[in-house]
Amino acid sequence: MKLNPLWDLLFASLIIAVGYWYSSEKQARTAVSKIRQGLFYSALTLTFVLMVGPVPHLAVRIFWVHMIQHIGLMMLISPLLVLGAPIQVAAHSKYPALTRILRSLANNRLFGQLFKAPVGFTIFLAVLIGTHFSPLANAGMTNPNMHCLELMLFLVAGVIYYYPVMEGNPHIYFIPYSNRVISLFAMMLPETMVGFFLYSGNRVLHSLPTRTSMSMGLADQHQGGAIMWAMGMLIDTLWIVLAAKDWFAAEKALAELEDNQEMGSHDE
Repeated sequence: MKLNPLWDLLFASLIIAVGYWYSSEKQARTAVSKIRQGLFYSALTLTFVLMVGPVPHLAVRIFWVHMIQHIGLMMLISPLLVLGAPIQVAAHSKYPALTRILRSLANNRLFGQLFKAPVGFTIFLAVLIGTHFSPLANAGMTNPNMHCLELMLFLVAGVIYYYPVMEGNPHIYFIPYSNRVISLFAMMLPETMVGFFLYSGNRVLHSLPTRTSMSMGLADQHQGGAIMWAMGMLIDTLWIVLAAKDWFAAEKALAELEDNQEMGSHDE
């Protein structure tokens, strides 16, 4: 099973185009910290590595490489893109057409529902389960085109989930900081359990490439499950700590504001 090189061309073109747009928005990026900008460029670089070149061509034959793509796109790159504040930049874009499209989407009630935290959680969970324990899982390992569509699904579902629980962009619906931390904690369970079931299972959950024995396929699946189990917990912990940090910062800012208001009332 071989991957059509046109997918490399498509993904490379999209990633380079997004990077060029972001770098061209010099004025709009002044409100975004250098750290956040660096996170965005890092996300694009990792996306290029996982979706263009040797990695995707190996991933259509080797399950554990596919799992690295899954973890990277869905749990690492997606939140890094959100932290890079691309919507904040787009909202102040020098391209009028882009700001018009963004305003139109923001005013679309159906589109806005995607960025409610429970909706994003459900979409993320459905993609997580569906791409490993449904016919879609087998299709992604036997059909190269379906495999590439899965990669896009990982990225989109990740961005939708992390957008309302990460800081840096305009929020259609404000999510309390406590709910953000709880959501990230809750998502850790199904992510690690998927890895555990893949690691501990005694049967292969997808069709194997020609000349691959059942024992080799099972070992490959176990390796992929172990990677997801361990890396999922590590990455999730990072985002939980970051969300907790934002929560404490918000509480501190609120306390300082209340103190200033009390001092102002005493001065009067």
